[in-house]
Amino acid sequence: MAILEAKCLKKIYTTRFGGNRVQALSNVSFSVEEGEYVAIMGESGSGKTTLLNILAALDKPTSGQVLLGGKSVSALKEREMTAFRRNNLGFVFQDFNLLDTFSLQDNIFCLLY
Repeated sequence: MAILEAKCLKKIYTTRFGGNRVQALSNVSFSVEEGEYVAIMGESGSGKTTLLNILAALDKPTSGQVLLGGKSVSALKEREMTAFRRNNLGFVFQDFNLLDTFSLQDNIFCLLY
């Protein structure tokens, strides 16, 4: 059984000014089995960050669904999703925003809590 499934994910953003619609994802489907490693690669602007934000339930797809352990992410309550993220997900951001008035240790603590 797949631990993660993305089914027909689509994401359309509407720009603030002018109301233009930008399609970031179109019909993205895949599954990840336990113990499997997956890399998401593509050109700048191809939707990688959008996909990762949807998989981590930081953003919602326009259509489609994400299943974690067979359960729809959209069915999880916010507290359940927060606990899931805290216990099971890790992010390495392209850009870091350290606070220059904090020590390294304090910056790390801010990231953890």
